[in-house]
Amino acid sequence: MEARDFLRWMQAVNARFAADISERLDINRNTAQQWLALAKEGKDVPVKRTIALAMSAVAQGLKAWDEYDRGE
Repeated sequence: MEARDFLRWMQAVNARFAADISERLDINRNTAQQWLALAKEGKDVPVKRTIALAMSAVAQGLKAWDEYDRGE
């Protein structure tokens, strides 16, 4: 993922620090710190597709799949 896209996502979800990224994506804080450092340096962030999809869900305010009542 390009640095500018990662930084835009951070802005969209009001994530200012690595701890915010870690919390919103449920990832290791060290990974979040590495990604933040790369993005701030203008370097691509090695985000897997599954995390990119999670980022989209977080930005759209979606809950985890198992948190919805499906009336089953």
